[in-house]
Amino acid sequence: MRIKTNWSFKLPNLKGVSLTAKVLFARHLSIMLRSGTTLSEALEIASEASEAGFGRIIADIGNSVRTGRTLSESFAGYPAVFSEFFVSGTAAGEKSGTLEENLESIADQLERDKELQDKIKGAMTYPIIVLTACFGLGIVMSYVVLPKIMTIFEGVSDLPAPTRMLVAFTNFIQHHGIVFIVALAAGIFGTTWILRRKFVRPLTHWFILYIPIINTISRKSNLTRFCGSLGMLLKSGLLIEEALAVTKSTMSNYYFRKAVNEAASRIGKGTKLADNLTQYKSLFPIIVIKMVHIGEESGTLEENLLYLAGFYQKEVDVLTKSLSTVIEPLLLLFVGGIVAFFALAVMTPLYNLSSAVAQ
Repeated sequence: MRIKTNWSFKLPNLKGVSLTAKVLFARHLSIMLRSGTTLSEALEIASEASEAGFGRIIADIGNSVRTGRTLSESFAGYPAVFSEFFVSGTAAGEKSGTLEENLESIADQLERDKELQDKIKGAMTYPIIVLTACFGLGIVMSYVVLPKIMTIFEGVSDLPAPTRMLVAFTNFIQHHGIVFIVALAAGIFGTTWILRRKFVRPLTHWFILYIPIINTISRKSNLTRFCGSLGMLLKSGLLIEEALAVTKSTMSNYYFRKAVNEAASRIGKGTKLADNLTQYKSLFPIIVIKMVHIGEESGTLEENLLYLAGFYQKEVDVLTKSLSTVIEPLLLLFVGGIVAFFALAVMTPLYNLSSAVAQ
């Protein structure tokens, strides 16, 4: 489904619009339209109620609508703010007369994405704080505490391996600490930059599909998006090849996007969706393939897909809640290992020295 975007009221795209702001906008707009408010008036109210930058965009969209353009065409003028799913879902609602329902479904999908992001961030915040504190404490100890302790072992030739490693690390930090910190920071920023490039996505997304725990969350969240988006778009009246083309943009994983894209191209040639998904059994479980097949045969494909979306969403919720309970024991083992290493490195030679003096 192509949406025209050449209209004269366009303002610069803003990339800083939060998911929460877009969820509230779609939900409020849906409620106002259900209440009988005209689209133009609803957009005006939404622009006044939104944060400044987003409010200006909504006001500009309202101006576009008043000139005779559709809401979806106006949304399409801001691709950095409104995704292809947002635009096409709106267009399908306009075409089928279910705009209010589609806006509500869009808000639900965006809200699920936001909740997943928040849960993963929440699970990772504590480990990041602890690891950062451990790193900072290690650097401070290497500068202040360890040099004083290491003087005790000067001249001792037969030091244990942990102590030799600690002495070497302390000497390195003493002489090259600034270079080490700068190089580490540059490495982190460089790695982050590289991982965000499109050319490495096939590799990084392949690893994500096979890392324990993370792979299950990634697979099931992509299945939730696939089933939920496709079900909603089909229910709105889009043809399946059009709906698949839009659904592809909601997939966060490269291999899911590739599979959906290839399925869309083959369906345009007369094949069925279930037959296409069968070729990607490593991505789509047998329950999804069978439910899609049953839906295609019985004419209940949208209902089956929406049921599967709800099913997988519940599983994702359980997995993300248990993520922190899995990470915390591993983190405790890691911190405990560091403490044990320091204890062995310092206490073992001290014990050996005291034993030698006693003899």
